[in-house]
This record gives sequence, structure tokens and C-alpha cells, in this order.
Amino acid sequence: MTGVKQVRNKRLLPDLRKEGELTKEIVLTTKEKHGVPTGSRLFSHHTLASVRKMSFFHPFFLPDDSLDLILAATYNHSTEIFADKEDLYLQPETIGCDTWRRLRNAYDKHPPKQVHLGHPMKCGGISERKSPFSVKLMNSGVHSSQTNPGYSRQPAGGAIFFY
Repeated sequence: MTGVKQVRNKRLLPDLRKEGELTKEIVLTTKEKHGVPTGSRLFSHHTLASVRKMSFFHPFFLPDDSLDLILAATYNHSTEIFADKEDLYLQPETIGCDTWRRLRNAYDKHPPKQVHLGHPMKCGGISERKSPFSVKLMNSGVHSSQTNPGYSRQPAGGAIFFY
């Protein structure tokens, strides 16, 4: 994920499509933040925690117990000999790895794709076309042709003639 920047989400609803699904649509009293009464603006603005607490939000990956948290941790007991107690619970998203869980109300802004050679033409196609007659197969028969192209072996007599 090099070059990906996290930009603050200024919309009223956070983007939690990777975490779970909403079975019901969230009712908003307003669609904008400015020029509306304070109560309706506060009622419409949701945080990550408030959406996760809603009864109609169903997360995809929910840990069942503390063992699931420990198994998802970044700690590896075979490489780290004397680890601290908090290393057992250190999750990948807290050290910057991209996972299914969001810690901030932000979205990922990917850098623009570089155009190869300054134009959008795709470079590709066949670079080399091999002749199927130049391939020596593993289980070829004893009577396979081993002569140069343009020569052929006559079935009677075995002499080589150029055509």
C-alpha cells in the first residue's frame, strides 16, 4: 500500500462496507452540515462507534472471545522470545496494516496511475512466436523428424532429399 493516503471523511456517514452490512437504511434528517439547526445536524452525523452500535448493523468478522483476539494479533511466538504482555493483543490495524476494520473515519485516496511512455496505449501482445515444429516433446516417438526445415526423409530407403 505505498502511496495510499488516508483522507478525513467529511460526509455524515462513515464508510463501513468492509466491516459489515446495514440491513436497514439510516434515516437522516438532513443531507448537509451547514445552514441547518444544530439538533438535526447532530442527529444526522454518525461516528464509527455509533454506526457499529446500531441494531441493524451486522459485522462480517466479529471475534467470539479473547482467543480470537490473540490469534489475530501480530505477535509471533516463534520469532519473538521475550515479548511484553501487550504484544499478545497488538492488532495489525494499530500498527498500520490494511485490514477489514477501520480505526478512523477516513477513506483511502490512491495515487493516480502513471501512464507508461506518456500515453495511455497498452504495451502487450506476443513478443515471440515459436514454431510448433521446433518443440521437442518429452515422449516423442522414434520416428520423429530431426532434420533441418526444408528437408524430408523418404519412407522408402531412408535417403534425405531437399524439396
